[in-house]
This record gives sequence, C-alpha cells and structure tokens, in this order.
Amino acid sequence: MLGPSTVLQEDQECSLGRPLTHAVLDLRGLDAPQSAARGIVRRVLTQAPAEFMDDVVLVADELVGNAVTHAGEALDVSLDLFPWGTVVQVRDRDGDTAAVPRKPAPAGDEELNGRGLFLVNELASAWRVQSDEAGKRVVAVFLYRAGGTH
Repeated sequence: MLGPSTVLQEDQECSLGRPLTHAVLDLRGLDAPQSAARGIVRRVLTQAPAEFMDDVVLVADELVGNAVTHAGEALDVSLDLFPWGTVVQVRDRDGDTAAVPRKPAPAGDEELNGRGLFLVNELASAWRVQSDEAGKRVVAVFLYRAGGTH
C-alpha cells in the first residue's frame, strides 16, 4: 500500500484504467497560474469525495508554484479522476529531474520557502518526477480509502 512518503519510481509501470474525467489546463502566459490550477481542480473534483478537495487543491497549487519559481513557468496542469482516486500532473520546461528532491525535508521555522514538496510528500498517496518531451512533469497520486476518505 502506498503511504504518505511513497515516491513512485520513474521505471514503475502500472495500469491505471480509464479516467472518469480528464482535464488539462494550459497555464502558459497566465497572470495567476496557481489560481487557475486551483480552479480546475475544484471543478473536476466535484465528483470526488469532498475530503479530497483541499489536499489536491493544495498540492496542485504547490506544484504550479514550484514550476513557476524554479523553471520560470508552469506549462500545464492535468487532472485525471478515477474510481479509485485522482492524479494531478504539472509540467514545466526544466528537464533537470535531479533538482527535485526525492525525500524532501521540512523547512525550518525561520525559512520562508521549502515546504512545497514536503507538503506534496505528506498529502499525496504517492508522487514522482519524470522527464517529459517539454522538460519534466511532477505527478501526484491520491488514492481513495475505504469509506471514501484518503
């Protein structure tokens, strides 16, 4: 079972099945890409258990923020809603996958930055970074648990 600190390996293949809903939002050139990402997550997740909304919205926001901060721009955010959970992906043009720490540590009390991937690691059931034709993508998976919670 995947836990909060699970990082999916790049070479790990799995059959996810067909998504109930698939949405992609182009974020290039938007003045507020994080706000746009939060909006699409909220719209798509109306069919998901309500308890998932805040965590997926926060993770999408953090991934887009990281792409903007470290790569200069987030290219897009995609969301797939499955009967078993949700997958959110954010792409950017920076192909340096090694720059993304696999086991992010919490930021110190005095640090203003450094909490984004720690939150992703804590809130998502699993996550990974992978090379992409445009650069890289960070993928976060949220699994529904028995009773509709995660």
